[in-house]
Amino acid sequence: MAGPGNTSSEKWEPIKLERFLRYANIFYLSIGMEAYDHQGRGKMRALFLRCIFIALILNLNAVLLSELIYVFLAIGSGSNFLEATMNLSFIGFVIVGDLKVWHIWRKRDQITQVVRQMEQLHPREKHQQEAFEVAKQLAAYSRYSIFYFGMHLVLIWTYNLYWAIHYLVYDFWLGIRQFVRMLPYYCWVPWDWSTNSSYYLMYVSQNVAGQTCLSGQLAADMLMCALVTLLVMHFSRLGRRIEEHVAGLVSPQQDLAFLKAAVVYHQRLLQLCHNINEIFGVSLLSNFVSSAFIICFVGFQMTIGGNIDNLVMLVLFLFCAMVQVFMITTYAQRLLEASQHIGEAVYNHDWFQADLRYRKMLIIIVKRSQRASRLKATIFLNVSLVTVSDLLQLSYKFFALLRTMYGK
Repeated sequence: MAGPGNTSSEKWEPIKLERFLRYANIFYLSIGMEAYDHQGRGKMRALFLRCIFIALILNLNAVLLSELIYVFLAIGSGSNFLEATMNLSFIGFVIVGDLKVWHIWRKRDQITQVVRQMEQLHPREKHQQEAFEVAKQLAAYSRYSIFYFGMHLVLIWTYNLYWAIHYLVYDFWLGIRQFVRMLPYYCWVPWDWSTNSSYYLMYVSQNVAGQTCLSGQLAADMLMCALVTLLVMHFSRLGRRIEEHVAGLVSPQQDLAFLKAAVVYHQRLLQLCHNINEIFGVSLLSNFVSSAFIICFVGFQMTIGGNIDNLVMLVLFLFCAMVQVFMITTYAQRLLEASQHIGEAVYNHDWFQADLRYRKMLIIIVKRSQRASRLKATIFLNVSLVTVSDLLQLSYKFFALLRTMYGK
């Protein structure tokens, strides 16, 4: 006999849409931002988050300005060229984070509309969620997301806390050598921070800025990937429904009603994909441009040598840049394939005994599905796994140019 905990009447909890957006929301809240309107949130909470957001963004841009001044002075004077190129990788990372935060904030109303439409389409009953494979899609997305933000958090905090750990181990604990004050990122300020207590303030400021930038980047990427996962889930379900339909078993009017509902559903998904591209197109383009420069500058630093401290950090930085590219292109490829499958499902389902009007309408669906939905980095780039090879080629060209300049 089954135990009391294994009865068929055991309570079942539906998987809400918010579960897919949870990680993105957590990282946005960490910088005092909400990417879309949450129902039932009070004005005091919104004001509190706004104050946090303004303070963190001001700090981030102050750190960015000090890094830019350092690079301009280093290049202008012809000194510290290696440190300047290393700083360029971080500057690119910060600029992209800034751009993503600003762009998502500007697109808040559109994101809210997309999320509301996704909520309308989201299955709520147990049999519906099983048909849509909601649990399977959520589990796969969660695994990717945890690995993605876990790797980046390890990178940023390994880099940010390196000199603090260095001091604790070598000076405070082992007493091997005298500690020379260093900051995580090279910067310029109009005072000598290494000889007074402002060092600690700047160290904390740079750490907070690094996490702010990272949170803005991670949240935007995971929000986009969550929405793409939901789109793929709906495209897959639509494809299975069409493949399972046997035309001709019911009246022609019922077959046409089924096909009409499928077309309307398909059109809603196509419009959602278009809206997602409008929201994240600039973010995607900045991702790939910055990744090309980061791979180039990090590769340059690694080939010219340097101390082991910097090389370890650079390897982590390069690995995370590649993880970001592969994650985005993997989700883009899944969307492309799920969209293309609609045409294959129409061809594969049993339509031979259907009414002539039904068969003519199938041609329209197949023709539309041949223009597959895909992620687009604005008008410049269609994103898929092929994009990885294009990115690596572009990175190598920049790398070769930089090596040539350095060798002169």
